[in-house]
Amino acid sequence: MARIVMKFGGTSTADNACLQVCAEHIAREVKAGHQIAAVVSAPAGMTNELSSRMSELDPMGQNLDEADVVLSSGEQINAGLLVMLLRQMGMQARSWTGWQAGMLTDDSFGQARLQAAASPQFCESLKTGCVAVLTGFQGVTANGRITTFGRGGSDLSAVALAAAINAERCDIYTDVAGVFTADPTIVPEAKLVSRLNHSEMLELASNGAKILHSRAVELALAEAVPVRVLPTFSSDIGAGTEIGEGLETHLVSGVTYSRDQSRINLTGLKRVSETAQTVFNNLAKAKINVDMLVLGPAADPALSNLVFATSRQDHKRAIELLSKDPLVNLYQKLEAKENMARVSVVGLGLRSQSGMGDTFFSALASANIIIDAVATSELRISALIADAQVENAVRALHFAFALDRKPK
Repeated sequence: MARIVMKFGGTSTADNACLQVCAEHIAREVKAGHQIAAVVSAPAGMTNELSSRMSELDPMGQNLDEADVVLSSGEQINAGLLVMLLRQMGMQARSWTGWQAGMLTDDSFGQARLQAAASPQFCESLKTGCVAVLTGFQGVTANGRITTFGRGGSDLSAVALAAAINAERCDIYTDVAGVFTADPTIVPEAKLVSRLNHSEMLELASNGAKILHSRAVELALAEAVPVRVLPTFSSDIGAGTEIGEGLETHLVSGVTYSRDQSRINLTGLKRVSETAQTVFNNLAKAKINVDMLVLGPAADPALSNLVFATSRQDHKRAIELLSKDPLVNLYQKLEAKENMARVSVVGLGLRSQSGMGDTFFSALASANIIIDAVATSELRISALIADAQVENAVRALHFAFALDRKPK
C-alpha cells in the first residue's frame, strides 16, 4: 500500500463528465490498495470569470484579501462535486478546504507562500481509507484568512501535500500527454519526453513551459518528491512524463519559450559597477525581477551600456522607477521595447558538452533571428528576441538539436 497524491487541473475538471473521468482514475488507485489524496483546481475558465467580475468592482486591486475569498470558491465547488461522484461509486470520501487541511501560509494575498501543509486530522483520515479531496491553490494565514498561491497554484498544493504526507509520488493529470520537446502547436514533430530530471523540469517550467508551475517543481526538487505528468483523457496509463532524480537520459530535453518579456536598454552609464548595483538594488526593492543581463562598452570608452529584461507586467513600473531621481541621473538614455520573448534550450548536457553554444547561435543566425540579450546557466541557454520571431526560433532550435529525431 502506498500514499499517492493525484492532482486534476481545470481542463480535467471542467464539467461533470470530466469529473467522472477523474473519479475513475481515483477508483483505479483505490482498488489497487493505495491511500489517495486528490487535489482539484477550479473548472476551466472559472477563475478568469471571477477575476473579471472582481475587476469591475475593484479595478485598482485594493482588496486582495477579499479577492482570495472569491478566487478560492471554484476549487470548493469541484471538491464537493468530485466527492459526490466518489461516494456514488462506493468509495469513502470527503472534501477538505485549504484551511481545514492545515495549508498554512504567509499573508501575501494572491501570491501566498506555503509554510506548512497537512494537519494531523487530514493524515488520520487517509489512514481510514477515506479518499481526501483537497481544494488546490489555497491556504490560510495564522489569523484565519484565506489566501491563494497565484495561477497554477494547485500544482504547488499537490507537491506540498505529497511532501507533507510522505507520499510515494505526486501524479499531475492534465489535458496533454506529458512534457514535450517543444510546444506541439509550434513544432508538430515534437516528441513526448518520458523521463526528466527535477532540475531539467525546473528550467523548462521557469522558462515558459506551462505543464507545471515552477514553484511546484522547486518544492519537488527540494523535497525529492517524484512527480508524474499524466493525460487525464487517455486509456494509456503508461503514457506521460516521469520526473525525478537520477533520470539523466538525454543531453538536451527541450526548447521552451516565454512571451512575457520586455527589454530595457540603458546607455551611457558612468562608474558601471556602482551604477548597476544601484539600479538593480532599487528594482529589487520594488519587487521587479530582471533577467538576460548584458553589459557592454558604449561609443565613448569611458561609458557603458546595460541591457536587461523584465516581465511585461513589470515593464511600466520599471520604466517609471528608472525615470525618476536618483536613477534617471545615472545614464544618458533609456530605450525600451515591450513586445519581446525569451527562447531557451534546456538540458543536462549543456554543462558538459562542447559545441552546444555554437549550435544554439548558429541555428538562430540561420533563421535570421536577431538576439538582443543572452543568459546561460548549467542547464539552459536563453536568448531575448522579438515576440514575432518566437515560432521560427523554436522550430530552428528544435531542428538544430535534432529533438525531432532523438528517441525519448
